[in-house]
Amino acid sequence: MRSRSLSPLLAALLAISLVFYPASLLSASGPSDTEVETLAIVVASHSATLGNGIASDGATLYNGDRLVTAPNGGLSLRSGDSMLYMAGSTQVTLHQSQSHNPSIQKSLIRANVTSGSVSFSLSPDQYFLVSAQGALIGPAAPMATLGEITILDARSFEIHARRGPLKIVYFDDSEVIPEGKSYRVELAGPNSTNSTQPPIKTRTRPAGSRRFILLFLIGAAAISAIGVGVGYVQSVESPDCPQPNQCSRPN
Repeated sequence: MRSRSLSPLLAALLAISLVFYPASLLSASGPSDTEVETLAIVVASHSATLGNGIASDGATLYNGDRLVTAPNGGLSLRSGDSMLYMAGSTQVTLHQSQSHNPSIQKSLIRANVTSGSVSFSLSPDQYFLVSAQGALIGPAAPMATLGEITILDARSFEIHARRGPLKIVYFDDSEVIPEGKSYRVELAGPNSTNSTQPPIKTRTRPAGSRRFILLFLIGAAAISAIGVGVGYVQSVESPDCPQPNQCSRPN
């Protein structure tokens, strides 16, 4: 199964806020006791839903929010310095959790992709990560990264490292996708058997360690330039906001 290529116009939405969109809206101090933390903001949306309603430009997003795009739709969201664009027929759910590292006080945000294709720009702070079929994807180096993920089935997806390397973590296994490379990723759970097709070995593993991530090279991903657009912000409450009238201010 081949991934669907994203048109330059749709992929350009990833950079809407990189220049013009005020990052301070999502990087201010944390919420007070009477406020709920905003995880992201919808920058631009077309034929997409947020929960049971329409996903409008400027909508604020919270823990548990589910976004779905129609076959001809698209949606871009921003969280801090990170950006994610959903192509048509894509479903993403946002989740919030605390880091296991006691030195990290800020909540971790995970965009869980269950179907379709997403393009993303991730910042090196790694507070915003992408999840595909249980595997976490984030920057593999202290630099901003660009990439794409297309879900194939319940155990596999394609990943493209457009700019900068990406790191995949699944159980106690991890792999690095070098810049400019594209792989089909198969995830092997503790009780599953490995594929008969020989995987691409990208690093040396300790003796006796299990392989949960299998990589199959599918070609080089051309490094693409991202266009620039203009977005705007409105105070829109999410249907998952647990405290009405307290969720309109981004953190």
